[in-house]
Amino acid sequence: MDLRRLRVGEWLVAGVGVMLAISLFLPWFDQYLVCVRAPCPTPQETGWEAFVVIDVIVAVVAVVAIGLLIVAARSSSPSPAIAYEAMLLLTGLVLLAIVGIRLLSPPGDVVGRGAGAWLALAGAAGLIVASLVAMRDERPSRPGQLTDSTGVPVSAPREVETLAAPPRSSS
Repeated sequence: MDLRRLRVGEWLVAGVGVMLAISLFLPWFDQYLVCVRAPCPTPQETGWEAFVVIDVIVAVVAVVAIGLLIVAARSSSPSPAIAYEAMLLLTGLVLLAIVGIRLLSPPGDVVGRGAGAWLALAGAAGLIVASLVAMRDERPSRPGQLTDSTGVPVSAPREVETLAAPPRSSS
């Protein structure tokens, strides 16, 4: 595992994964509470308390996004990471739809939406953008830095043997 192979896109995707994981521990919804004395406290439900399935989906996407760091650091070329990022792009689109629908149609007697819901929505949109950034950057290293095909820095470039072009055939 070589952390020098990681590109900006992988770090962005992992950061979004952490943001999605944090959103599950923040309040998503404020609910009505019947009380006799004023002022009435409003209970807040975290992402784990408010959902049965959506919280698991968000948690799995967060773990998968963070797992991109391991895939990119262990692979010998950028190709497996780019394929993984393409999968995360599609997953981000689905997650954006799920969280967006849940924000538009909250469960039960909900007064308002909390920071966790908005953070999850931003995380789903961020996952799409970060995946696009990561997929676009196919180079294994920074410009001007000599590296081998895996992105590990080297002291000198490899010698390349040039071949003559084949002769043209006139038909």
